[in-house]
Amino acid sequence: MGKHNGKARKAGLVVGSALVNRAKKDGRTGSAAAYLHATDTVVETNMQSVIEANDLDEMMAMASLAGKDFTAEREHIIVISTGAVPAVDVQRMAAERAEAEGRNRHRLCIPRRPSWDENTTPEQLEEQERSHFLRWRRELASLEQDERLVLTPFEKNLEVWRQLWRVLERSDVVVQVVDARDPLTYRSEDLERYARVLHPTKRSLLLLNKADLLPEALRSAWADHFDSLGLDYVFWSAKSGMDEQSTDENARAAAAARQKLGKDPRARVLGVDDLLSLLEQRAAQSAAEAEAQGINRASRGEHLVVGLTGYPNVGKSSTINALFGSKKTAVAPTPGKTKHFQTLNVTASLCLCDCPGLVLPQYAHSKAEMVAAGVIPIDRLTDVRAPVEAVARRVGRCQLESVYGVRLPAPGRQEDPNRPPTAVELLRAFAYARGWVASSGLPDETRAGRRILKDYVDGKTLYCKAPPGASQAVLEIAAAAGQPQKAVAAGTPVDSPVAAGQHMQQQGVAAASEQGPSGTGEEGVTRSGVGLDEGDLLMMEDLDIGSKKVRPVRPSYKFHKKQMRSKGDRGEKKDVPGVSYDGASLVQGKRGGIVQQVE
Repeated sequence: MGKHNGKARKAGLVVGSALVNRAKKDGRTGSAAAYLHATDTVVETNMQSVIEANDLDEMMAMASLAGKDFTAEREHIIVISTGAVPAVDVQRMAAERAEAEGRNRHRLCIPRRPSWDENTTPEQLEEQERSHFLRWRRELASLEQDERLVLTPFEKNLEVWRQLWRVLERSDVVVQVVDARDPLTYRSEDLERYARVLHPTKRSLLLLNKADLLPEALRSAWADHFDSLGLDYVFWSAKSGMDEQSTDENARAAAAARQKLGKDPRARVLGVDDLLSLLEQRAAQSAAEAEAQGINRASRGEHLVVGLTGYPNVGKSSTINALFGSKKTAVAPTPGKTKHFQTLNVTASLCLCDCPGLVLPQYAHSKAEMVAAGVIPIDRLTDVRAPVEAVARRVGRCQLESVYGVRLPAPGRQEDPNRPPTAVELLRAFAYARGWVASSGLPDETRAGRRILKDYVDGKTLYCKAPPGASQAVLEIAAAAGQPQKAVAAGTPVDSPVAAGQHMQQQGVAAASEQGPSGTGEEGVTRSGVGLDEGDLLMMEDLDIGSKKVRPVRPSYKFHKKQMRSKGDRGEKKDVPGVSYDGASLVQGKRGGIVQQVE
């Protein structure tokens, strides 16, 4: 038995056995594993979402879809680049790119599932799906190569697209869940066309989540835009739906205030019961039309199926949990939490089908904007400066200072005084304010950037887009949403919880000092001085903003000082007649004991 690095090695064990054991541990010992590429690790189906991949992974994925084996060809030289850098005309290239995007807009579509029937075997269907998916991938690659167009990162895993195909085939109504702050970024027109191709009676519905963050005037403007396009839409808030069923009375009151009927009934944020009734009504109409035309519905049984689709992290699973009133699907701030489609029976006649989030291919959107939109996972970022720069440019200096309580560096004398802060200025100021320092002693920009990006996705810092062709008044309302005090001074209605909370934080203290404890509101803040109604005040109480927090006071008995206890005359020698020992003459012996000292 020999020695190796000070440790005994069993007899007959060779160095190559470690590699064999590692291969056995990874499960690559079967016959199918022998034909894997060197970069593959597992044989089973992978449901991990793939949005970005390096050149090697991209080449191996395309080779797997095509079923080809690449062999090296010697003495075949290909010149990839000569090293010459031609001059670039930026304006001319931008104009050509815009013209090419409009010309090839129809080619930017989602992959279709090949047609099949009961005679198609699973092997044939899988081969056809791979062939169609490979053709779709090559079509997008030709757009980037031939037309010189740039596509955003999109979903490249066939298994994730198969989940979408199954949801579309099962559903009577296809619901696209989009973010109400920027609906056009998350809406897919080709998905609506594909749903009509599957079944002419299949309806589509646009569910605008997080609509409670938008002012009512902006919701009305979006309603006008969708009405002009002939779309079926509804405003909804998953957070309000969860608060509506909460045991907290303040949360229920705040949810009711968000769902109150305003001047425009189209801009109303629906509650849980209203949304369930609407979904069941749309599904019943679709099923009745399919039955009248003799179309065989893909969904079996008596249940009406409503499929929820959309981008990652837009609130599909949160919507299902709000409709159920309990946690039925896993929810996480990281996009792509849902791996497989799930069917859940809400009522005796309605079934909800949750689809994993998919990132669809688009033109001209940078990766930083996609991160800010919550499409790309924030926790996987290594460079946060570009996305934070996009957030700072949208939100603005005033709102960042008000929300985070930091003082950002002022612009230089030669700079625009109203310019947004740079990513470095915001990250360092926020990290220093929170005390986040890296091991090198510098501010932890990565941690600060992830926190800022998550707050933007959750709506703590607010930015809303106006619909195309909106009036100047609507543009001003969209720009003032979330801005502290400036939007209110300009006459902008404050019915957004973020804008109302920030305005209340700045003006509530001044109103309290003028009115004092005799004001009509709590903590001396008057309602008439701020211009808020009962619903806004209940909403602010639920958000815990607008009132100064009372510091806890220690009880008075904690400050009582007790008198020091006196030892009295213990240890003192006394001359008492008739007493030979009074405890004074005691000393410590050699062995640690106490003995009496005899005079």
